Amino acid sequence: MPEKGSSIMRIAFGGAAAVAFIAIATNYVFFAGVEKPPSDFGSGQMFDLIASRYDMINRVLALRMDVGWRKNMVDTVSERVSTIDAPKLLDIATGTADVALMLSKEIPRGTVLGLDPSQNMLDVGIQKVKEEHLDDKINLEWADARDFSRLDESTFDGATMAFGIRNVPEKEVALCEIHRVLKPGSVFCILEFSEPQSSGVLNVLAKFFIRHIVPILGGVLSGAPREYLHLQNSIKDFPSPEEFGALMENLKCGADGDVKKFRMDKLIQMNFDSVQLYVTTRM
Repeated sequence: MPEKGSSIMRIAFGGAAAVAFIAIATNYVFFAGVEKPPSDFGSGQMFDLIASRYDMINRVLALRMDVGWRKNMVDTVSERVSTIDAPKLLDIATGTADVALMLSKEIPRGTVLGLDPSQNMLDVGIQKVKEEHLDDKINLEWADARDFSRLDESTFDGATMAFGIRNVPEKEVALCEIHRVLKPGSVFCILEFSEPQSSGVLNVLAKFFIRHIVPILGGVLSGAPREYLHLQNSIKDFPSPEEFGALMENLKCGADGDVKKFRMDKLIQMNFDSVQLYVTTRM
């Protein structure tokens, strides 16, 4: 009996190794002729190219789990603004307005300003907002996260940013701008990917899926392989949760390097440590 069990384990291990080899080889061949995107590739122009298929690709790649991740973030914000009569909310990197719509439905007494550097993504979002008849609650506008100069200081009661900060080259500049437009004591939640640091079996599998499966599927479904090679690289190069949390708690803003802080209230790990929800307070 032990010998039979050992044989099954060897077959399973051999099968897994074969699948891993095929995936890595396919990844290499698929991206062999694709020019490596620069670190600042994740701009509005990049997302303009994939806007029409973005929602569908997201649902496929994340097996619809991304809906739950966003819901977790929105529920957190809702709880934090529950005592405010008409909260003003900011959704940065709003894209096709998934989070903005969730916020408006969960907090109907509030208003949402969604900002994004991709006009094509915003156009998709604007249509979704119209279909939900939430035009009077949600406003979507073009903006670069590194420059909110048209927004007044201490304006918003809460802010969200889902899967956007890793695409900003000057992350500290963007975080300083978000800090400036938030009211003291307000909540700021960031939802973001990173490569799992743990060596557990499921963590390793999640890391493998992100590195080798997601880029291929995304490239095939979108017809834009360079854009999904950027996705792979941006996740791989993003700071660890501990490093990113330290950055948020000690921002150096402006020409004089004034220190600004987001207090890290909670770090929620999801999807085998490949997705993090940073729950912070603007100090």
